[in-house]
Amino acid sequence: MQTDSIAARLPQIGIIIPAWNEEECIGEVLDELLAVLDPEKFIIAVGVNDSSDRTAAVARERPVVVAETAQRGYGFGCQRAIDHLSSLFPSVRTYLFCAGDGASDPADVVRIAAACDQGYDFVLGTRTTRFANWRAMTFRHILANFGLGIWSGMLSGRWFTDLGPLRLIDRDLFERIAPREMTFGWTIEAQIAAAKCGAEICEIPVRERLRLSGRQKVSGVSWRRTLAIGCQIVAAGFRTWMNYRSHAEPAAFVFEERSSFAEPRRES
Repeated sequence: MQTDSIAARLPQIGIIIPAWNEEECIGEVLDELLAVLDPEKFIIAVGVNDSSDRTAAVARERPVVVAETAQRGYGFGCQRAIDHLSSLFPSVRTYLFCAGDGASDPADVVRIAAACDQGYDFVLGTRTTRFANWRAMTFRHILANFGLGIWSGMLSGRWFTDLGPLRLIDRDLFERIAPREMTFGWTIEAQIAAAKCGAEICEIPVRERLRLSGRQKVSGVSWRRTLAIGCQIVAAGFRTWMNYRSHAEPAAFVFEERSSFAEPRRES
């Protein structure tokens, strides 16, 4: 439900949640986030892509922005939410992407957002470095994401340990990247492109939770399906590398073990 009070706000960080047939859990996901986020600083935008259930209707019952597209794909949902959010709230300077199934811990969303104030352009929430996440992630899910992180590192020249959905991207950097991969390649394209564009990059270990309800769409599927999706992501990474192969030095990289961050960048 979008009210006049929402429209009057000047948020700086947009929480982007792509959702495809998440009627069973989107309400709880939004309620958890709304309970911990400062409404003066954050605004949530849900990008409902090609859903056949009441995902959009459930989301509209909350004080969030809801955008819909008939095109199915993770990236299509994200981009539709961003486009609509940017038209309503030009004050937003950073996008923070979050899973719509409850797998992302709201506490980690807050920690990722805090890195924005430390001068980072791209912050990746990594799950593969925490053994506690093995209870929520299958072995093939961890192996695939760690392997794809290595692949993106090989292509970008900077080390990555995951391809997780919880991430923050500065708005200027996002617009410079201008994503092309709108389905399974959305996440790997952003990582490679950010490094190639010389962004300040930081990885922060985050918690992975079991989805709240509904059907798992990527992890938790068969080995054959995992391989098929992985091949599409590998191909998307290669296409991105081809697009950026003439770029100069890749980004600096920082890995944070705890919730504290390195000293912020200082302008000369």
